[in-house]
Amino acid sequence: MRNALSGMVPRAERSRALKPDMSRKPETSRMQEAALRLSEATRAAILETALDCIVTIDRAGRVVDFNPAAEKTFGYSREEAIGQEMAELIIPPRLRGRHRAGLEHAVTSGEDHIVGRRIEITAMRRDGQEFPVELAITRIPTGGPPMFTGHIRDITAPKEREHRQAAQYEVARILAAAGTLEEASSLIVQAVCQGLNWDMGAIWQFEPARDELRCAGIWHGASPRQEQFEAATRKATFKKGVGLPGRIWAEGQPCWIPDVIKDKNFPRASLASEEGLHSAFGFPIRLGGQVLGVIEFFSHEIRRPDPDALEMFAAIGSQIGQFIERRRAETELRRLNSDLEQRVAEGTSRLGLSEARARESEARFSRMFHANPAMVCLIRLADGCVVDANQAFLKVSGYRASEVIGQSLGELALWSSAAQQQEFIQTLRRQGSLREQELTFRARDGRLDHVLLSAEVVEINGEPHALTAALDIGARKQAEEELQRALSREKELNRLKSNFVTLVSHEFRTPLGVIMSAAEILENYFERLAPGRRREHLQDIHHATRQMAELMEQVLLLGRLESDRPANRPVPLDLPGFCSRLADEVSAATARKCPISFVTKTTAAQANADENLLRHIFSNLLGNAVKYSAAGAEVRFLLTREGSEAVFQVVDKGIGIPETDVPHLFTAFHRGGNVGEVPGSGLGLGIVKRGVELHGGTIGIRSRLGEGTTITVRLPVFETEPSKRDLPAKPKPRQPGAGSRKRPVKKGGVS
Repeated sequence: MRNALSGMVPRAERSRALKPDMSRKPETSRMQEAALRLSEATRAAILETALDCIVTIDRAGRVVDFNPAAEKTFGYSREEAIGQEMAELIIPPRLRGRHRAGLEHAVTSGEDHIVGRRIEITAMRRDGQEFPVELAITRIPTGGPPMFTGHIRDITAPKEREHRQAAQYEVARILAAAGTLEEASSLIVQAVCQGLNWDMGAIWQFEPARDELRCAGIWHGASPRQEQFEAATRKATFKKGVGLPGRIWAEGQPCWIPDVIKDKNFPRASLASEEGLHSAFGFPIRLGGQVLGVIEFFSHEIRRPDPDALEMFAAIGSQIGQFIERRRAETELRRLNSDLEQRVAEGTSRLGLSEARARESEARFSRMFHANPAMVCLIRLADGCVVDANQAFLKVSGYRASEVIGQSLGELALWSSAAQQQEFIQTLRRQGSLREQELTFRARDGRLDHVLLSAEVVEINGEPHALTAALDIGARKQAEEELQRALSREKELNRLKSNFVTLVSHEFRTPLGVIMSAAEILENYFERLAPGRRREHLQDIHHATRQMAELMEQVLLLGRLESDRPANRPVPLDLPGFCSRLADEVSAATARKCPISFVTKTTAAQANADENLLRHIFSNLLGNAVKYSAAGAEVRFLLTREGSEAVFQVVDKGIGIPETDVPHLFTAFHRGGNVGEVPGSGLGLGIVKRGVELHGGTIGIRSRLGEGTTITVRLPVFETEPSKRDLPAKPKPRQPGAGSRKRPVKKGGVS
């Protein structure tokens, strides 16, 4: 390697470097020290900016290095960790013996089974909290006793996400198999407790007759400490607003209590204190806007609120509510059918039934028919005409009784699909009954609702009729769609993670190679190189490090913009002045490769916008326009006003964008198919789109391959219509070498 690297130094320089020069010894020593400091600084920078924890130990297991990520994760400062045994700091007590034995074996025998592999283990924070981590160990040869470096990644969030999904799927499976809430309740509570490490749970059902909640099921772990609390829970009832169940019932929202012992509205606090229960959370069982019950969970630990868990179980509460209502409707329908059949049979066998009793039976059936909470309808099968419909049916459909009774199904068009309606009638005639068929129901106003339909053929006056009952399952379908969207988001996150790893592997490899090559040359041939060549290698290292830092800055910026609560902080802004300065800055940052001409037709308008977001938006757009244009080609930056909107246009005469790439340009890590060797990360336009969205604006692209691209951004940043003072301003071209740079843009900072 040394001989190969020497070939990179010109022969004349090597011959001069080989001649002894006693006068240069002090200078050579200083240069060597500088190279050593540079190498140490590079290593320190990598440790300081690494996202993973990096911990290095000696042969005795004592910490010799502890980077900032490790300080943040484990709670120890570097000064506290250095010199301490790693096992005592971050390994749970029950695992320390195995760790020490494995380390001793690796040191004495030189053999180890986990070096070079990624494994999942349990680690411990300073406060004693245990959490899962992913560990990769590297042996560092030192010429003496070995040292070991561990790369540690906290995987608590992925593990919790897996547990939440598993619990949600288990609840769905239980609901699909159960016949009643009593059968499902304890299984649901057990699945959630075991999946998410809660010690106890209870399910509460609303009792309309008493207007209160009663316990319908309870589950706890093997510990006997909850017996008194369990007994009190089984006997308790709660009114609206009282205790955790009553509070959730009243508010209709999930609720999290970090410590029930300190909560003023928790009647079972004394029992919870005796049995060591602290954290609690619960969520409502909902059907539309109605709360049918509550599920609550308890833990012996004090836990911080978990918004993701609360959001997930709000959806589960809707599923359970649909289950309860469906089972109630089915029970009521079966009871009505049984009652009807019994009374028809009694009427047939008892010909002497008085007319008064017949009218009484008919009235009773009519009351049951019309009081049913499900959508119940009686249809004559001979011609498909509606004979009767209850209030629930009329309320959902939007029809009056006079508009429905006597009309055929075809005239009402209640089914969204005529073929589906015909198949329903044929199946009912053939089988005599139909159970839980999902279909799309069309209301009078054209609204489409998902319903679950069951039907039974009954004989009335010798004619076959269809007695149908339907439940609105729109909320359940929405919950299923939300779950599907969550799974799709998870897949998209996995795709982005894969693309990010690919990007980092590709984009970091080149600058890292430059840094390593330049560092080796400086280390091995420092005294032989001319000062100019040394500066060139140092500049290569500086440029490569800056390139890596700017890439990470873009990734972090996109992450902040894609977060749940991205910041948009509008302030009064002189928009023409800002755009003029930005054009100067981008021109300077791109070494004035192309002249940037800024033209505005509004001079007196003051906007309200987030200057930082605008800088990210237009520095990326202008930088791309310059990057993909030939040297000297003009780039135009236009600003006009239309009502409350500022209209920006970036026009270039560059390579253009292939039509097939336009729909994907704002997807993270996507780049046009014609960019060739032009460097870039594929993140810039994603940042642009998110910044435009945060302003409530729009972005459009018009491009022709080989002729150029025009990007139009519209942002609602003005509060009033433009005044007469907003007169057109003269164009201000930015020619190469012209303009001043007031706020520098990082060179290469656009993609």
